[in-house]
Amino acid sequence: MDTIETREVEFEQFEMRADSGADWPNRFGGYAAVFDVPSEPLPFTERIAAGAFGRSLAHSGRKNVKLFVNHNTDLPLASTRAKTLTLEEDQKGLRVDAVLPDTTYARDLSVLMQRGDVSAMSFGFSVPKGGDSWNDAGTQRTLTEVRLHEVSIVTGFPAYRQTSAGVRSLDLLADRTGHDADLLAAAIAQLESGETLTDDDAALLADTIGKLRATSEPAEPAGTPARIGRLVKELDLLLKK
Repeated sequence: MDTIETREVEFEQFEMRADSGADWPNRFGGYAAVFDVPSEPLPFTERIAAGAFGRSLAHSGRKNVKLFVNHNTDLPLASTRAKTLTLEEDQKGLRVDAVLPDTTYARDLSVLMQRGDVSAMSFGFSVPKGGDSWNDAGTQRTLTEVRLHEVSIVTGFPAYRQTSAGVRSLDLLADRTGHDADLLAAAIAQLESGETLTDDDAALLADTIGKLRATSEPAEPAGTPARIGRLVKELDLLLKK
C-alpha cells in the first residue's frame, strides 16, 4: 500500500467569482502546488519538479480526484468525475479550478477565503518507485513524479505535519523504539515548527535516535517507506540545529 503524504502551500493568488445567476462567489481558482520552490523544513527541504503531476493527470479520467476541506472526506467540495473540479499543470504548478456546492460549509468557506482567514491549499499524494531523488546527505528531496490522490483547501493547522516517513513509518518507528506514536508525532511537529523543544520532547527524540542506531539493520525490508536509516538522518539533522 502506498504511503500517503500531504503538503501545504499558501495562496500566492486565488480567485473567487460567481457563476451567472449565482448569489455568492461559488467558483474557486488557485494552486495546490508550485514548482521549483523549496519547501519549509520537513525536516528535509523538498522541491516539486515541473511535470511531476503529468502522468497522474493523464489518467485522471479513470480516477475520481476530489477537492475536500482539510482532507476530510465528509466535506467534499468538487470532483473531476462530476466535472466540478478541473486540475491541470501549467508553468507555475498544479492549478485547481472548482465550482463549489451550494452547501452551508462551502458558503462559509467562501466567506473565509474572501476575508483572508483561509489562505492555504494542500494535496495528498504518494510517490511511485523512482519518483523522487535525494542528495547524499538526505537533506534535499526532489519529487519528479507523484500520484495525486486528492486536493484540499486548508482552514487551520493539522495535528502534525506528515514527514517523508508518513503515517505508516511513524507507526513503524513507534514499534521499533517502544515509544508512543502520538507522542513522537507531537515532538516531531514541535521540532518542524521551529518551537523550542521541551525537555521531555528532546529526550524522547534523542532516545528514539539512539534506539534506531542500535537496532537498525544495514538493509531495510523492501516495503518500508522512507527507509528508517533516512529518518535517523532527518531527526539527527534537526536535533543539531
